Amino acid sequence: MTLTARLPAEPATRSTFTRWAISGFGIATMLPLLVYAWIGSYSRYTADDFCWAGILRTEGFLGAQVHWYTQYSPRYAFTFLVNLTELVGPAFVPALPVTAIAVWLATLTWTFTGFGAPRSRSLVLAGVIALATLQTAPDLPQSLYWQTGLLTYLLPIVLATFLVGWIARDVQRWWAYVISLAVTFIAGGLAETYLIPQNVALTLGLLVALRCGTRRAHFAAALLGGVVALAAIVISPSMGTRVEGTPADLWLASSAAVATAAFQVLRLLRFFPMTVVLCIAAPIVVGEGLPRINRQWFGIITAGVVITLPFCDFPSFFAQNGNPPMRSLIVPGAILVGYLLFIGAALRPHAVARLPEARRAWVLPVLALVPLGIAITSVPDEATAARYAGLFDAEDQLIRSSRDAGQSDLTVPRLPTNLGEDFVGPDRDNWFNMCVARYYGVGSIAATGS
Repeated sequence: MTLTARLPAEPATRSTFTRWAISGFGIATMLPLLVYAWIGSYSRYTADDFCWAGILRTEGFLGAQVHWYTQYSPRYAFTFLVNLTELVGPAFVPALPVTAIAVWLATLTWTFTGFGAPRSRSLVLAGVIALATLQTAPDLPQSLYWQTGLLTYLLPIVLATFLVGWIARDVQRWWAYVISLAVTFIAGGLAETYLIPQNVALTLGLLVALRCGTRRAHFAAALLGGVVALAAIVISPSMGTRVEGTPADLWLASSAAVATAAFQVLRLLRFFPMTVVLCIAAPIVVGEGLPRINRQWFGIITAGVVITLPFCDFPSFFAQNGNPPMRSLIVPGAILVGYLLFIGAALRPHAVARLPEARRAWVLPVLALVPLGIAITSVPDEATAARYAGLFDAEDQLIRSSRDAGQSDLTVPRLPTNLGEDFVGPDRDNWFNMCVARYYGVGSIAATGS
């Protein structure tokens, strides 16, 4: 079953304006990402970060894996990676956001080239996806600037991007299938809110692959990796800790998940209309080399998105009887952004047939206003992040000096809330206060004030 075909080759020679318009638009999409990376350079340990680092300090690397898997969190891949980064130390935390953005851009670019787009235009489209996903994230600070949130929710999106590009290349070797399996096994061990939609999407993909007769082995291997990941999480002794009380009624949980997915679509259309236009228009204008998408293929992808999207929220409603954390909603957000670019790619043949590229390029200076506006409105967040980083560094030094002087039970000035979380509060027996005390190696710690 043939679902796609290549568009007729476009002229190799382009006007100077077209080349400059594409380059300028590409630069514009990178500016807000640079601002996000700049703000992220002030990231510091927050909340759960001290818990992971504290247990690592007392139990060692291997002991920490056993502790978390058996007592608190079945997310085996997350525990491994967060402890790996904490072996490097807190100095690495400010580098995580810029590293994540850079790696994701590179992976997105590589994935687009796997579908036939030239490298330069793939980079432009990569910038659009990364920008739109981050800008529309319901809780960008906790999804990008927080070490725990980044490794839990943004990293699996990066791995999913790689998997799409890897399957598109369809390398038919045994080791290539092992890579497909390993990627989904690792990504699935980062968060259940990613694992479930991953497995649903791979199941649908395998059904389509069996019908088409291509890439079946890759989809099968990837799905196997996801199933093994699910099994590793379900059998974890700590699973009971993650499931708060009796699981919710299946029908109610499903209804809530569908309603939340619909709300996310409406939120995107209502509050980010220009970003929606940006995502659809970008592949229309700069999507040279992308395959033609016929009606059948468009219907299959649309159905896949509609089915998969609610499963991003289902684990929280079913297992934890509550709304998913806002930071986790970046996962379905990324799916929606990707789908918007897919719509643009589907519309591209109609634009190519009616307008030459030189005329289509005139849209780019107007589209560039969207990322420029995002960059300008994001800059003030840098001052807030820098102020907190300065206050935290001073308090960190105070705690270390007091500890080294022989003090065990510390009282420190209360810091402003960071990423929606307190550093330490006035209650020495509070869970996070105890995590911070364990991390610094003191008996207890509390903050002054109420």
